Amino acid sequence: MKQLKNGVKMKVNKYLYLLVILVLACLFSSCQKKSSEVIVFDNSHPLALAPDVEWAVVTEPYAVFRDTDEWGAGTVGHCRKGEILQVKGKSVDAAKENWYYFEGGWLPQSCVSIFSNRYKAETVSKSLLSSEN
Repeated sequence: MKQLKNGVKMKVNKYLYLLVILVLACLFSSCQKKSSEVIVFDNSHPLALAPDVEWAVVTEPYAVFRDTDEWGAGTVGHCRKGEILQVKGKSVDAAKENWYYFEGGWLPQSCVSIFSNRYKAETVSKSLLSSEN
């Protein structure tokens, strides 16, 4: 009887060792070094994701920059639908309309859509321009 138990134990031990060797072989074969992945950051707009900077997309086919935040103010430039502009300042006029200041001048809220980062603005701009075609 002892021989039978020892024989069974030896077979179990052989299978156990074989199982451990197979598991270790699988573990070591899956730990191969993978090729490194290169991530390229777009540095063309360093403020694109800044939390305190807003971006605007011009929604009108043609919008006129004003020199102050009033409808009667003089014209200082223009922009077109789909252009992306960084918001430099904000104001509310006497009629309670929001105005935004950009590098080119002031635009009313009715001419722009405001976004929290440049990438959202780019997505909307592309959508606006592609819907025209």
